[in-house]
Order: sequence, then C-alpha cells, then structure tokens
Amino acid sequence: MKKILSIIIISIITINFNFSQLSKAEKFAKTITEKDLKKHLTIYASDEFEGRDTGEEGQKKAVNYIRDYYKSIKVEAGDPDGDYFQPMSLTLRSRRGKGKAVDTENVIAIIKGSEKPEEYVVITAHLDHVGIQKDTGEIFNGADDDGSGTVALLEIAEAFKKAVKKGQGPKRSIVFLHVTGEEKGLLGSKYYTDNDPIYPLENTVVNLNVDMIGRIDPTREAKNRDYIYLIGSDHDSQDLHDISEQTNKETLNMTLDYRFNDKDDPNRFYYRSDHYNFAKNGIPIIFYFTGTHEDYHKITDTVDKIEFDLLEMRTKLIFYTAWNIANRDERIVVDSKPDSNAHSVEEIKSFEGVYGSNAFPMQFKLFEKEGKLGMVWIGRSDDEAQILKELEKNKFSMPAAGLELNFLTDETNYETKTVSDKGVSIKVDKTIIKKMIFKMGGNEILFTMIPPTPSTEEEEEEEEEPKIN
Repeated sequence: MKKILSIIIISIITINFNFSQLSKAEKFAKTITEKDLKKHLTIYASDEFEGRDTGEEGQKKAVNYIRDYYKSIKVEAGDPDGDYFQPMSLTLRSRRGKGKAVDTENVIAIIKGSEKPEEYVVITAHLDHVGIQKDTGEIFNGADDDGSGTVALLEIAEAFKKAVKKGQGPKRSIVFLHVTGEEKGLLGSKYYTDNDPIYPLENTVVNLNVDMIGRIDPTREAKNRDYIYLIGSDHDSQDLHDISEQTNKETLNMTLDYRFNDKDDPNRFYYRSDHYNFAKNGIPIIFYFTGTHEDYHKITDTVDKIEFDLLEMRTKLIFYTAWNIANRDERIVVDSKPDSNAHSVEEIKSFEGVYGSNAFPMQFKLFEKEGKLGMVWIGRSDDEAQILKELEKNKFSMPAAGLELNFLTDETNYETKTVSDKGVSIKVDKTIIKKMIFKMGGNEILFTMIPPTPSTEEEEEEEEEPKIN
C-alpha cells in the first residue's frame, strides 16, 4: 500500500511541476500570432526570393532575411564566427550524374540555457526550395514547403527571447538551425551532423524538425482541422513521446496523428526530411508535418493557400514542447537498443569491392568505413557513401531507400593433377565468386563482384612466381 501511495505522490508532483512549467510558457506563447506568421511568410515566400534554390541568389536573400531577423530581436549567432552562417561547398548532382559545385550556408542562432547551457534542444527547418522553372521562368515560392517551418522557427525564437527578458529563459540551450540543401538530398543537415556539428551531438538532447505545417492534407480521412502529423517521437525514446503527448494534452489538446509514423510506411516520410540526419546519430527526434497536397513542389504552393490559424496553433505546440524539454530536470532518456553489430571489421572488409549487374546500369562500390559497410555509386566520391544498417549475418539494409542487400559467396574447388617420374602431384585450387542480391520494391537484382584489373607490375610479379609441378 505504501509503495502504491508513493507512486501516486510522485506522479502528482511530476504533473504539477510540468503544469507549472507550461503555465509559465503560456504568456510567451501568446506572442506567436497569425499576424506575425503571415507578415514573415508573405515576404519569405515572395517572388523576390526566386524560389530559394540552393546556392542561388534567391537563397542568399533568404539567409540574409533570417539572419537579420535574429539580429533584430537580439538572439545571438550560433556559429563560431558570429555571423549566423555555417558555410559549406556542396556538389549538387543532376539525374544525369553531372555535378555542380555551389557555395551555400546554414543559418544558426542560439539562446543559451541558464542552468544547463551545454545541453542543446535543436529545432530545424529547411530554408531552401526548388527555385525557378527554367523553360518558363515561373517561380516555386514554397510557402508551405518549407516557408511555413521557417517562419515558425522565427516566432518560436521570439517567444523564447521574450522569456529570457523576463528572467524565465530556458534551462537548456535552444539552437535554431535553418538548413540549406534539403531539396537536394538533406545536404545542409547532413553537413551539420556529419562534417561540422557546431554543438556536440552527444550533448544534443533532441531534434524537433518542422517541415510543411501550413496546410491540410486532402487525403486525411478525419475532417477536424486541428491536427498535426507526428513522426518519430517514439522511435528512439518513449520518454520523448510521453512528454510530447502530455504537453499537448495540457496546452492545445490538438489531434496528434501518427498516420505516417511507421518507418516502413510506403511514403517514407521518416527518411525524407532533416530530422533523419539526427536520428541516424541516435538523437531522439520529432518530425512535425501536416502532409502533402496538390500544390506540393508546384508553382501554386503560395501564401494565399496557408491556413494561418492552424499554423499559429501548430507553432505554439512546438514551442510548448521545446519549452517542456528544455526546462525539465532530466534530459530525454534514450531507449536502449540491442547490439546491431552483426559483423566484425574483418567480415565487413570481406564485402569490399565493386559490384555490377547486366540487369542494372549502375555499379556500386562497397567499402569499410569506421567499422561499418559503406556503399556508393561508381562515379561519386566516397564521402557521399551511405552507411548500411546491419540486419544479421551477410544481410544489410539502406532504410532511406527501402533497400535490402544479401551477400552470397560461391566457392568452386577443382583439382590439377601432374604426373611425373616422381609420381602424381595434386594441386587443389578454388574460385570464389562474391554476389550481392539487391532487393527493392519486391524486385531482386543479382550483382557480382567485378575482379580488380591487375596492374602491369602485378602481372610481371605473377609471371616471375615459380611454377609448382
């Protein structure tokens, strides 16, 4: 009886603490308004920004707009140089495989935590879109994709800054990360996580990613407007999922729709926005999303189509959730996972080589990378390799592509007999053929390892080796 009573008391204390935290946040959430969101988005998704194509002039205007706003509300730069930019050079690939080098940048700002400044809540949205239609000159304004997420971050930053001014700033640091190159393959977020994590990934408590939250999904069966799709909240942390649910229940009480939450959902949204680069590094994530629509990646994705009352509500929910995570005593608990390393480094190296197939036009190079198996198309640099997930012995997957690989080894032994006056000598040789079965969308393609072409020196060395009789 005493044990049950103790559990009840602890639960009540926890609920009251969280309610107290959220009640403090309410007056700052009120600064997030339809009016301000519309003001930002009308500028950000205008023709002046030329579709915000990565590395192009319109994208430069976009990053300057974001930077200037953070300066205006006195939210400090989050990069080491203090100019709000994380510069990078990216190689953008066309469908024909040709590469185009562009200089671009993420925008990063930070509100430092009052008690745990070395722990980070990272909120992301992608700042780019797909630019201008070359043959017609029509502009893809991307009001929902992802103008809606971009302006949501600006409003959330303002709300947290007002809390700081009132002496109620977050305990943990809040990082506002606007990433470039999402439309080109999540490149800006990948650069941040894989090349230059300005704030250590091991100290990153959570990533809240905001991508397309301004519309209503026409395919959604339920007809209530006050919903948002959540993806990933329970994939790596039940604790995060519970905080998210509780925060919503105690504030806006919207419908949290998990329609696309399954990693194996055929739309594969879990792999299609910037949170994925955090999730693959073991960081708990929530992807906030409201679905695609008939204007997705079309010139008709314009500001007049945005449901600004819903955009306000959804932005407030993300603010409340970030507030709750940033101010609780303990950081998010990451669920333990079974050891997935099914292969030793030596076994990983045994799969190395170039694989080709008569039934598929591309060849793939596989190689060991930091104890994992990397895979990249021939013609691309090793830096662009995807790390395969180990499933079991000789089996791997690339979840982002819905791809599974199964490795087989065929061995053929054969004997060579030599008869001489000394008797009969038998030499046993074997041929090893390594194969890879490429499974995708219910189809299977057989790839065979292509033997390396020996150099002239190797051929000469082989000729000089003594023959065995």
